[in-house]
Amino acid sequence: MNFNKIIFFFLVGILAFSSCKKDDDNTPPLSEGTDITLRNTLQDPGEAEVTYASLFGQADDAYNEFATLSNSTSEFPTALAQTGTPAGDISGLYDIDFTENSIDFAVLPDDTNPFWSNVFGLFPAGKVDRYYFTFSQPHNVTGFSSDNGSLNVRIDSDTVLVVELTEGYDLQPGVSFSVDLN
Repeated sequence: MNFNKIIFFFLVGILAFSSCKKDDDNTPPLSEGTDITLRNTLQDPGEAEVTYASLFGQADDAYNEFATLSNSTSEFPTALAQTGTPAGDISGLYDIDFTENSIDFAVLPDDTNPFWSNVFGLFPAGKVDRYYFTFSQPHNVTGFSSDNGSLNVRIDSDTVLVVELTEGYDLQPGVSFSVDLN
């Protein structure tokens, strides 16, 4: 009888522990409702990295953008749009849309845009356009894949991801690409 009890409790213990799984096994890389701050920087070949705002003589954080992750609406529908700059009003360059598992970028202006048409073109070696995304709570991103071969994602911390567009990226009207997060 004692042997049967031991076997019974042993089997119950095995079943209990084998049915348990880590709480975060199905946790998506990002969480809906998380606040996001976007800061853009540029680095030309042989030059230091500078913020988009500093190109116009503004404080580094002057053109930071803010959003909340939503699976149903775009977080940054006109990213990099600015009014009242020394170059005049600037329309957005990208629509940047997050889900819990991805980031989608779509170029907004066409080739007649007075500001962005001067920026369009193929990125040479050493040119990097960085998008710093700072999250209000830790993300669960461990890696990425993308349909853009000139893109890298850097994980700077548990609250900061950096999307880097590098050599060979061809910034043109109508370009879009996705970053799948894992």
